Amino acid sequence: MSFFRKLSRFFDNEHYKKNPVAQNLTEEQFIALNVGAINAEQTGYYCDSLTTGADVEGIKENLENYYGIEDRESAIGTLQWLFGRGHRVFFDAIKGAASGKTGAIDYNELEDDEHERADEFLENLQSAVDGLIEENFLTNREDLASHSITAWDMGRFVLVTRCCFDAEYISEEEAWHCINNALAECREFYSSWEELASDYVIGRAMWSGYGMTLIGIMTKAQNLLSDAESPWKRVQFSKSDK
Repeated sequence: MSFFRKLSRFFDNEHYKKNPVAQNLTEEQFIALNVGAINAEQTGYYCDSLTTGADVEGIKENLENYYGIEDRESAIGTLQWLFGRGHRVFFDAIKGAASGKTGAIDYNELEDDEHERADEFLENLQSAVDGLIEENFLTNREDLASHSITAWDMGRFVLVTRCCFDAEYISEEEAWHCINNALAECREFYSSWEELASDYVIGRAMWSGYGMTLIGIMTKAQNLLSDAESPWKRVQFSKSDK
C-alpha cells in the first residue's frame, strides 16, 4: 500500500451513514441504492434511504454547478444522458488505445466537438494505469480492453437521481424506477461488487487522471469491499435465486 493510500485511510473516518428513520427497503432496493455507494461515501449521503440526508439548498446548488440541473426538464435530460450515453461512449472510444490493442482513438461514435475531450480522457487514463494495477483494480494495461465503465455512469446516475428526488425535480416513483434500472444495467455487466468497484474506479481515473482524489476514491472502494459494516457486505450483488 502506497504512502498516500495509507494517508487517505487515516483521514477517511466517517463511513456508511444511515438514515435515523427506518426505511423498510426491500433487499433489491438496498442493493440498487448501493450501486451508488462510492458516491454516497464521497458525499456523506445516507446509504440506506432514497433521501440523501443532505441540505436541499446545497443539493440544488451542486446539481446546477456540476450537472447543469436547475429544474425538472434539465433533470430529466441529464438523467437520460447519464443512463443512455454518459462517459461510456468516451471509454469505448479510447480503451483500445489505452490498452495498447490499437494505435489510436476510435472517434467514430463521437461528435466532432467531443474529440478533444476524448484526447484528454485518454491522457488521464494512461496516467493512472500504474496506480490502478498497484491497487488491484486492473490486472495489466492490456486488460483495459475488456472493461466497461458502466459502473461509473450508473453510480453517478443513482447519485443524481437521489439528489433530483430531494430537490423535488422528480417523484419518488420516478426515482425508484431510475435506480432499479441502474441496478439492472449493472447486472448486465457485473456479477459482484468487486467487478463493479473496479470499473467505477477505472471510470473515475479516465475522468480525473491520477492524483490524491483518485487515491481517495480507491480507498473508499476498498473500504466498501472489505469493511464488515459496509453496505456491500450486507448483501450480495448478484440476484438471489430465492
